[in-house]
Amino acid sequence: MRTLVVDDSASMRRLLCDSLEERGHECVAAESAEVGLAAHLESPFEIMLVDWTLPGMSGLDLCREIRSMPGGDDVIILVVTGRTRVEDLTAVLDAGASDYVAKPLEPEVLRTRLMVAESRARELSRRRQLEQAMRDSEHAFRSLIESSPDAVLVHRRGDIRYANPRLLSYLGYTDADAFCAQPAEAIVHAPDRPLWRQRLESYAMRGEPAPPTEMRLVRRDGSVVTAEAMSMPVVFMGEPCTLKTLRDLTERKEMQAHLVMTDRMASVGTLAAGVAHELNNPLAYVVTNLELIREALGGTADKAELETLATEAAHGAERMRQIIRDLKTFSRSDDERSDNAEVLSVLHSSISICSNEIRHRARLVRDLAEVPRVRVSESRLGQVFVALLMNAAQALEGRTGDAEIHVRTSTDDRGWAQIEVEDNGPGIPPEVMGRIFDPFFTTKAQDVGTGLGLSICHNIVTAARGRLEVETEPGRGTCFRVSLPPAPKVPARSATSRKLRAVGGEFVSARVLVVDDEPLVGRSIRRALKGHDVEVVSGGAAAIELLLEGRPFDVIFCDLMMPTVSGMDVFERVSEANPEIAERFVFMTGGAFTPRAHRFLETTENEALEKPFDLRLVREIVQQRSPDAREADSASADVIEEGTE
Repeated sequence: MRTLVVDDSASMRRLLCDSLEERGHECVAAESAEVGLAAHLESPFEIMLVDWTLPGMSGLDLCREIRSMPGGDDVIILVVTGRTRVEDLTAVLDAGASDYVAKPLEPEVLRTRLMVAESRARELSRRRQLEQAMRDSEHAFRSLIESSPDAVLVHRRGDIRYANPRLLSYLGYTDADAFCAQPAEAIVHAPDRPLWRQRLESYAMRGEPAPPTEMRLVRRDGSVVTAEAMSMPVVFMGEPCTLKTLRDLTERKEMQAHLVMTDRMASVGTLAAGVAHELNNPLAYVVTNLELIREALGGTADKAELETLATEAAHGAERMRQIIRDLKTFSRSDDERSDNAEVLSVLHSSISICSNEIRHRARLVRDLAEVPRVRVSESRLGQVFVALLMNAAQALEGRTGDAEIHVRTSTDDRGWAQIEVEDNGPGIPPEVMGRIFDPFFTTKAQDVGTGLGLSICHNIVTAARGRLEVETEPGRGTCFRVSLPPAPKVPARSATSRKLRAVGGEFVSARVLVVDDEPLVGRSIRRALKGHDVEVVSGGAAAIELLLEGRPFDVIFCDLMMPTVSGMDVFERVSEANPEIAERFVFMTGGAFTPRAHRFLETTENEALEKPFDLRLVREIVQQRSPDAREADSASADVIEEGTE
């Protein structure tokens, strides 16, 4: 190591240099403090041996000068002095010296002092190297993450330490200081904050990398984006921190939505023939019976026979209505009721849709127990069930005799809903098992499968925090098991306004308005409400004009989905002008096909009838809202109020 000897005595300089060179030092000698300081400024020394008494600048002054320089604390300085009083030695240390060597020099003492100085110099050198390595590493780290295409966040226990330019741009920030001043949790969408805290406690606190997961973030303008978050422990600016990479999933989500729709359309195409078959069976005898009724009315009609024909036609229409309801579950958009599905209802609809595919291949065995609601959209859950049922049916193609599909539901020890679809087909070969959830992988014929079904099922189930598992045994069959966590329980909305009160006594005429863009619907309701004052209008604009005139109506049957001016528009416009009339609306719907319509039906307290509706229910609604019924309600309310007082 490089060592400087400063002494005005040539013999002392020679003695000290000889001792240092014997120990492997590169020794430089100077006769004054000024010369020694100049040599140090040109090329710094690790150790200095400095005489206290020198011409000009003293050794203690040189010591103070060295300590005041950048990096001056890294030099080991030994003051050589003949002064041994306590106050003199205190002055040496106060000047910043590391140690001292007393004159006359004793070889053993000098060796000991040099050994201590060398040890401290090596330690300082190692520390400098480590600090430089850390600076180099930090510089490389910053260069890497600042040019990263992914958003990068560095935080320590939730306090932001660094955000790269991509993260600021992604979340719409221009001021890095303002961004870093907020807690890291502030950028997380409120419903996902429990997940953030859980991962912070389970991984970051233990210094372990966290597996990737989807997380919603809030941009500066309040909009919400979805990112794939992955965390790992790092040392940043000398502190243990967590580095989180956030990869934008917008394009991936759009692609997944496209694939889901592609697979859904492929499934619909596969099921179209079966659904047509299911509809054509009841439609055949409905049409036939109606034709026979018309012929009978033209001649001598047998009342009993007419009743039989009408009853059978009504039964067929009810079958068709149920098939359409099952199809609605499968065809709803993902924006509708996306977080609370009734498993058994969706499963029954899915079985009904697949019944034609199943009945010609196998016997269906049901073992269905009550299970909790789950946090996934009904349409996506239906897509999973239909795909699994269709796979089971197709696996049994060509098998005769004992071909069976078992569908089971249960609740496990954690309270999760479990749905199993099992077939006794040929099973899945071992060489195929590892790829069954890969997109576009299929063992079916080109015109039978897209290879997306199981992949999308897996994505839907895992996105709902569930699991899709498969057990198979060649020659014995395959069982797919869907496990889903229960949806959070929410208080049931009051349904008081939707309950029908039994109305006794004599028939009371009511004033009824029917709003529907299909004239035949209005006519059929008018025929069903004989004895009541029924007015029919086609379209929302005409209804608004009529209602704003102040025409009195006891009941307003209004179609929800109409072109140009919807039933929702009619309700909002009329309610704004006359709030009292709002409670008289009863909505009719053949399906809520837009997010707005679905939200409206979920939030309104008004009754809603699903087309085709039961005429008995329509008559009961009108009867309970007749003038006499409203007066009875008012009188009852007065009695309750008086009793309260």
